[in-house]
Amino acid sequence: MVSMKTRDAVLLICYFLFTGMFVYAAVSKLMNYDVFVLQMNKQPFPDRFTPLLVWGIPTAEILAAILMMTIPFRRIGMFFATAMMICFTGYIILIKLNYYGKIPCTCGGVISKFTWGQHLIFNIFFLAVGFTAIYLEQQFRKKSA
Repeated sequence: MVSMKTRDAVLLICYFLFTGMFVYAAVSKLMNYDVFVLQMNKQPFPDRFTPLLVWGIPTAEILAAILMMTIPFRRIGMFFATAMMICFTGYIILIKLNYYGKIPCTCGGVISKFTWGQHLIFNIFFLAVGFTAIYLEQQFRKKSA
């Protein structure tokens, strides 16, 4: 069994990784807003959804980060962050399967330079981080009950 100190350290690392990644991604998108909008218009979604997506995705990323930085809401934030990563990963899998044809990445900063294969590995890593955190939180809740 994992000691409480080790569990807390691993959880803190998980929250830090997710928070850092989401803040970085959201800020990069917003700092390059015009490029983000152009890339989003090339996605396989109707253009009428572009305003919702260009504001909704960074807002959701920042919200998840804020939730994970707030102790009472960390668990909810991790569930939310992991759920978003599941959606993003599913989308990448469809892209890798050429379901949509060739489309640009709408991620911000350095992440936008990844190939779709690198994106998939990156997302799987964060899914593992999210599932690890959720598992450790659940184990703690079982012991506390």
